[in-house]
Amino acid sequence: DKGRLQVESNAILFEVIGMISNLVASLILMWYSPNPPMFIAYIFFLIATVFLMYGAWSRKSFGFTAMYLVYLGIDGIGFIKTIL
Repeated sequence: DKGRLQVESNAILFEVIGMISNLVASLILMWYSPNPPMFIAYIFFLIATVFLMYGAWSRKSFGFTAMYLVYLGIDGIGFIKTIL
């Protein structure tokens, strides 16, 4: 089915973008340790979480979607604490 194939390729694309964003955030933490710019790192973590969550949702993976929602909450709280 062509529509299902399109959804799966979009999910893979979103997950690859999410993984790259997560990798960039981790590299920022590594490169600038022990005092990394958390504002920038959290932006990449949040972008990664949104892309990964959409990829999981489009694949109808409830477990991964729920996990990424938790990550979104954790990273969101960390981001808010960073800017306050």
